[in-house]
Amino acid sequence: MKKCLVVFLALLLAVSAAAFAGEAEEKEAELFDIWDYGAESMTWIATGVPVSEGVLVTSAAVLPENQNQLAVTDGKNVWEVKAVLQDSQGILALVLFEPEEGKEPRYGNWSLLPYGETAAAASCIVRSGDELGSRINHRVLSAGDVRRDGKRCLLLSLEEPVPLGSPVLTAEGKLAGIVVAEYAEGGNRVLALPAEEIAASLTGTSARLAHLSGWGDPPEGFRITAEKNLVTFDWTEVTLPEKKDGEEIYLVVLDAGNDYLSYFPAEAETRTRTMVLSPGRIYIAGIMVCTGTPDRVPDKYDIVVLPAAQKLTAHHFRSLVCAVAEMPENAGPEDKPVPVTEVTEELLRSGRAYFYSTSCYEVEEELADQTLLVTLTDPEGGNYLYESRWIYGPEYMNEDTWYVPLTDSGMTTSLDMNGYPKGVYQMAFYVDGELADSFSFELK
Repeated sequence: MKKCLVVFLALLLAVSAAAFAGEAEEKEAELFDIWDYGAESMTWIATGVPVSEGVLVTSAAVLPENQNQLAVTDGKNVWEVKAVLQDSQGILALVLFEPEEGKEPRYGNWSLLPYGETAAAASCIVRSGDELGSRINHRVLSAGDVRRDGKRCLLLSLEEPVPLGSPVLTAEGKLAGIVVAEYAEGGNRVLALPAEEIAASLTGTSARLAHLSGWGDPPEGFRITAEKNLVTFDWTEVTLPEKKDGEEIYLVVLDAGNDYLSYFPAEAETRTRTMVLSPGRIYIAGIMVCTGTPDRVPDKYDIVVLPAAQKLTAHHFRSLVCAVAEMPENAGPEDKPVPVTEVTEELLRSGRAYFYSTSCYEVEEELADQTLLVTLTDPEGGNYLYESRWIYGPEYMNEDTWYVPLTDSGMTTSLDMNGYPKGVYQMAFYVDGELADSFSFELK
């Protein structure tokens, strides 16, 4: 398995030049078939979506429990499956095989729909296969967004059922999603994982995505390093683009779930930037030149997926209360916010809503300069941050209570302007990149 993992990483990091620069005779992409030869007779399992040489993606739900005797075929050649790797949530599976010299696949790979690009539902199809080798295009009647286990999914209405693992393709042949589940409410409706979630799943919790076809073309010399949720962007070795009168050069950083950018001057003497970012999120970063302030993703960018945070256990930390709290009306200097059992949009807009925490821990001396990050995630996946510093103090270690107004923190600024979507919101706070506590509330 370790050897197969190395093979997989090598495949991702050494995709053929055709995936980037194109070839005179680029191979057409097509589905592969996955078979189980461990039974008395060969059993067709599913189709696999080729995303890199020797790497197929399918729904983890379709694969048998015993995966030791699987094979893949392109209709002409057959290869033994070397390994099957599931993502952390068991939604997608990578099926790995090794093409041999003189026995290369006759089909190419589908490129992911690049970040920021969209496709009208009416122009998309879902392509399916079966044990007979048939390939069928299914028209997408309508499409919408839903959340499942914290991930954005496409909710597709189709004319007829399709197998799990089927790809969603744009009119230009880009991979826009993979069908991973049937939708419980109504026939011929399925959930598909979109391109950005596929990319995150393919590379695990902390791998870089730049080498997946269609996902990123980082500037030469651009470096991203991460220690937990402390991320450093380094463009010291980047040759900055030329600029015209009135133009400026910026480092642009974007949370893939947000519709707004963070940007910083890139021509400063120090050409590094360290940021405290949200664990478990996808971030896009690059250098761009523009007039005014940046309003789009740079043409060349790199991507980093931060791993989910481990639970905070240092110094026997224990969270006692973590909630939204309300400051009384006409509150005086001695008044404190009180945790509430129901959160309403009216409260969030009132200026009297606070993030509130009480915890305990054990220290013998003050430990200062720890990073503190509070996050608010809305039902549509938008993520809003408040950054400060954390201090472990012996004098308040038995009941360390603190609170911050949501309005002053900036976490609700965008929501106040653009509206609060109905659904479940999640809040969390992290100390030095480790999860101290989290909770959720629902706006109905």
